[in-house]
Amino acid sequence: MQLIFDIAGKKKLIEDSIGKYGHGVEHNYWNLRHLDGKGTKSAFFEHGGMGVMCFNRAGTWEMLPGILAPEEKKPEVLEKFLDYLFADSNTRKIFVAVPKEHRDKIKNIRKYKIPEHCRTFYFPVYNLKDWDAAIPGKKWKKLRNLRNNLYSSHKVEFVPCGDTDQVELRKILHSWKKNRNSADSLWQEQFYDNILESNFEGIENARSLLVDGIPCTISGGWKIPGSNDYYSALGLLNYKFDGIGEAAVMEEFSLLRKKGYGHVNFGQSDKSLLDFKKKFYPERIEEEVLFSVSKNR
Repeated sequence: MQLIFDIAGKKKLIEDSIGKYGHGVEHNYWNLRHLDGKGTKSAFFEHGGMGVMCFNRAGTWEMLPGILAPEEKKPEVLEKFLDYLFADSNTRKIFVAVPKEHRDKIKNIRKYKIPEHCRTFYFPVYNLKDWDAAIPGKKWKKLRNLRNNLYSSHKVEFVPCGDTDQVELRKILHSWKKNRNSADSLWQEQFYDNILESNFEGIENARSLLVDGIPCTISGGWKIPGSNDYYSALGLLNYKFDGIGEAAVMEEFSLLRKKGYGHVNFGQSDKSLLDFKKKFYPERIEEEVLFSVSKNR
């Protein structure tokens, strides 16, 4: 049992655990690596080859969703993780992200104090076999008109980020950070900075939507381990043209379908962001709860 801070040096150990037990959208070595920096320290809790991906920010611990363990071992690994961190007298609170049923189980462990309040995040999942790039029919009319208006008025291309001016990509990130609304809070902004600074290391299908030669969006992600599904981890835009966000999603769907993925998960969303993602008719919406754990004293 150990808490690993040397994410680069222990790459094989972490990837082996993900390869054996990975199942969630956050289960990616580079995801953990890109979280490191600007006051945040990534870590990996290892217990018998199983584990928990986590980070510390300003003295507060938070785990990434999904315990790397067989289903029957997940409560045990989570308890070991909490015990290990709470053994440090400086640890006051740990934020845990798990399915609701796991929260119910640890609420019964008397050594922990868990408030009634929890925050729910939603993960929309789309079946790419049902995706038709022509978006025919009445239900797609608004999106079809939005896309057609953009494409008829401008020259639009969907190109690899590697073929795009890196300075312009950084401008997209800056604009995206600046223009997000108050309800759509930015989580761990260094994650996006690190991805661009590393030239998208570990990111698959990194693409940008160019409108009249201007890079306007950034998309990309990775294959979800243990599946033929994909996690769309990036969804950045500069808000310069109407419909660029929707157009980028549709282009990404078409690209991923051609590459043979079964489903695409559009990641952690609160209610406001979920409303945008519902435009594309998810097959299902998965849920995770985030809540704090402290020691009963």
